[in-house]
Amino acid sequence: MSSQHNPSSSDTTAFIRVVLFVIILAATVCAVVYLKRSSDIPLTPEGVAARDSLRRIAHPDTTAVPGSIPADATETRSVPSDSVTMDLRVPSDAGYEDGYYAGITDGVVGEERASYDESSQFPEAAQRRNYAEAYRRGYAQGYADGLEGKEFGMTPHSPEDEEILEEEETYEQQGTP
Repeated sequence: MSSQHNPSSSDTTAFIRVVLFVIILAATVCAVVYLKRSSDIPLTPEGVAARDSLRRIAHPDTTAVPGSIPADATETRSVPSDSVTMDLRVPSDAGYEDGYYAGITDGVVGEERASYDESSQFPEAAQRRNYAEAYRRGYAQGYADGLEGKEFGMTPHSPEDEEILEEEETYEQQGTP
């Protein structure tokens, strides 16, 4: 007995599977739409903002009884509002670095105290004093280095360096073989 495959039964099975898939898909879409419409959660951010009320926000009690605030708490201090304007370096390091830079710049040009400025933005008097003392030391060293040609931490040529430079120049003049 030969077994032949009935083409109409496989077509019927495939058709039933497609119909069931479409019915399940349609039921899922209908369920999602129904649940979204029946929910009280808004679908847009504007709906959230409109639903929120000021009654739900807690407001702290910031009233103060006169005399309960210490006198030193009412003093205003000059503190920078952000860290961009604050110098985070140690005052003495900052003073020396700033002074050295200003001194070497003035020393190279040969104009003493042209860019000298030992003022600082440190909040405490002791920090400003440390900055100014270190600035003076840094400026003096920087100015001396600038006059001697020690820009950027470079030392002037020694006699041995001069001999090496002369040898290099003569070698360059002769040309490479």
